[in-house]
Parts: sequence; C-alpha cells; structure tokens
Amino acid sequence: MIERKSEIKQGAAAAVLSAAVLAGSLYINQALDYRDSFIPGTVINGVEAAGHTVAEMKEILGEYGLEVKFRDGEGLSVSAEDIDYHYVDDGSLDAILAQQNPYLWGKGLIRSNTHEISEKKEYSKEKLLKMLDAMPQMNVNAMIAPQDAYLGYVDGVFTVIPEVEGTTLDPELVRNTVLTAVNKEIGSVDLENTEGVYSHPEVRKEDEDLNEEVEQLNELAGGRVVYQLPGGRTKVLDGPILKDWLEVDDEGDYYRDDDVWDSCITDYVKELADEVDTVYKEHTFTTHDGDEIKVPGKGYYGYRIEKKKEEEQLWEELDENEQVEREPVYRRTEAAEPDDNHGFGSSYVEVDLSKQHLWIYKDGEVILETDVVSGLNDKEHRTPAGAFFAYDKKTDTVLRGDKQDDGEWGYETPVEYWIRLTDTGIGLHDADWRYSFGGNIWKWNGSHGCVNIPPKVMPTIYDLVYENMPVVVHYGDTQ
Repeated sequence: MIERKSEIKQGAAAAVLSAAVLAGSLYINQALDYRDSFIPGTVINGVEAAGHTVAEMKEILGEYGLEVKFRDGEGLSVSAEDIDYHYVDDGSLDAILAQQNPYLWGKGLIRSNTHEISEKKEYSKEKLLKMLDAMPQMNVNAMIAPQDAYLGYVDGVFTVIPEVEGTTLDPELVRNTVLTAVNKEIGSVDLENTEGVYSHPEVRKEDEDLNEEVEQLNELAGGRVVYQLPGGRTKVLDGPILKDWLEVDDEGDYYRDDDVWDSCITDYVKELADEVDTVYKEHTFTTHDGDEIKVPGKGYYGYRIEKKKEEEQLWEELDENEQVEREPVYRRTEAAEPDDNHGFGSSYVEVDLSKQHLWIYKDGEVILETDVVSGLNDKEHRTPAGAFFAYDKKTDTVLRGDKQDDGEWGYETPVEYWIRLTDTGIGLHDADWRYSFGGNIWKWNGSHGCVNIPPKVMPTIYDLVYENMPVVVHYGDTQ
C-alpha cells in the first residue's frame, strides 16, 4: 500500500515537471517570436503595437484619411495612397524594439509599456491640391453667388422670397484649411462651418423690415384684377403696379394718398381704353367680293369702355383687396371676337358705295340685297365710309336738314322707315321719290348723305336689321 502511494507521488511530480517543461518551451518559443515584433503591453503613441513588426508599425503610423465636405453635401475623400501619405522612419521604432527583452514578454500581460516618439509624416502637397482643385465646387466660373431675401409677388400675394446661400467660396482659404487638416492629421473638414470659406447673404427671410413691408403691401395693394379682353387677351392690374401708386413716409412705411390713387386709377383706365377701344379706329373688313380692305375709323362700331363706371368699380375692388377676373365695363362691344370676321361676326349689313349696292348677311349667308343711292359726290353730302351699327329705328318720321337763319329747316322729308347710323343724321331710309337706284345716280343726283333704299324692299330691311347690328359702309378699293 505504501509502495502504491509512492508511485502516485512520483507520477504526479513527473506530470508537473512535464507541464513546466512544456510551458517553458512555449514561453521561450513565444519569446523567440518577439525578437522581431513588439511584446505585449507595448503602446506607441497611443497605438497598440503588440505583435506588430517595425515595418507594420510604420504602416500603421502612416495610415490617414480625410473627408472634405462642401456646402452642397458633396464631399472629397482623400486616402493616404492618394497623396503618398507616409510615416518617416527616424529609427525610434527600431530603438524601442532593440531595448525590449523578448524573454520578459509576459510582464506586458500585466503592465503596459508606453512610448511616445516623434512622428514625422510626409505627403504630396501637389497631389492633394490637384485632387482638391478638380472638385467642381472649386470652379470659380461655376459658383453661384449668394442672394439676399427680397420682396416678391407670387400668386397675387406679396411674399418674402427666401435668400439663396449660393456656392461662392474662397478657393485659397479652402486650400489652406485642407492643408492644415492634413498637417494636423484631422480626419474631417466641414467647409460649411469653417469661418470665412463661404459667402453668405446679408438679408435673410426672417428680416423684420422685409416682413413688415410685405404686411403693409398686402394690406394696401393686395387687390388684383385680371381683365379678359377681346381675342382671348388679358391685362393684369396687380400688386407690382399698385405698389408704385403708394406713397412712402419718412419712416419708410407705405400709405395710400387718395388723390394720387384716384389719379393713378384714371390714368390706368385711360390706358386700358386706349388698348381696347376700337370705336373711331380703322377696321379690317372682308367685302362681299372677298377683298380684305381697311374701313376708315369714322363710325361708332367697336369696343368702347365706359371709363367713369370702370373707374368706380375698380376703385371699389382695389379698396376691398378683391382678386377678380372680369371684362372691362363696356359702353359698347363688337358683335364677335376679333378672329370671327374681324369682329363683325356672321350677321351684318354691307353697303358698297362704289357699287351702290347693299347686302344683308345672316349667319354668313346673304338673305337680301338691293341697289341703293348714296350721298351726292361732293364734300358736303358724300356718305361717310366707316364701321357703324344700327343706332335706332323709327317708322313714319320726318328727316330734316340744318336749321336756317330764318328758322326754317333746310329740308323736311317724310319717310316710312328710318334706320339711324350716326347722330349727325346719316342712315338708311326709303326714298319713294326715286324711280331708279344704283349705277352712277349718286354722282349727279345723290342724297344729302343718307343711303336711299327702294321703297319696295325697305320694309323687309327694316324688319331684318336689328338695333346694334353692324353696318359696314365702304367705297371698296376707291376710298
């Protein structure tokens, strides 16, 4: 029994010795590995160096990357390889390796061995600046200048148009900032937040004065009238125009001077009428024969704005800041849009004085025609050419000439049917004293200026011609 215990003790001792020998062998083998690498616990300039060779530490200490962020969110990534960035060996790493005892590597497991050495880094400044200057943000010609917030007018309302930051930067300051970052091994640069790099607007949308101006203008000049004009045209009276009608006091505040406002409205309506009115203006007309002629601007036919009423309505709308679309207040209008037979439409009367003939059109078709006799061909009696309309209609009336010095009328002629064209007494009427019409009668035996119609057709003409019906009187190509 005593021998058995002795054998067990001898076996245990042998096992312990064998383990110790193995551990020692492993420790020594590991120590041999640390002859060319740094032992555990070695920290060089804050970098864990354990297990790394000098060559590997040179690479580690030479690692670097830079992110450059521009205002637009785009950026430039620079790696060490891009710019030949590297650690410059001064022998410090070799010295640390040489002074370490690889057989004491185990001490590093419980206590660190910290070293601070001088790190000299080199890189290609030329390559770095070339990469930087290749960025589109560095192109001076493509830079967008900053813009101040300003007073704008959008969809009928004054508003503040926000500032534009733009992309204008100082290229030289960008270069210096990036170079400094590399020299100091800074990993990222946000140029937006680097003072002085970017230009900035001086006035921003929150500007108090600008917002106060918007408020005043919307209160005083917030109205908008879109005029629907003949031919589908429009004319807009809105804030940008009304703003110029306002006055500005010494504090820079807007106010409305009623006298100035009245004057501006009057001028604007006159301008509108000058643009729209066609009464007393030359008219284009296509004759029965298909010739396109110019009819003198002597007649009452056409568009005519009732200026006073338009001024009153406009004043009220602007005073209430209304925003409306409408036609002007017309006193007269044409029968059709300008593209419909030059505004005469398809139902009208045509009198060709060179041919002494009259046609009545209805819906584009001739429904009546007749010869006529017009005013005597002299300065006093010649029937005026122009674009007229049926001014009024009467039956059984007496036509009178100018009143003479003795109180008598120059002439008095009873007629059964009378259609007035002018307020000076020119019109269409029957002439039962004539036995023939047409031809050249007007040149030697014409009327006092009216268009004489055969009595047998005048009743029908009277029925067909309605008040305000266009009546075009022309001399064809001879006028």
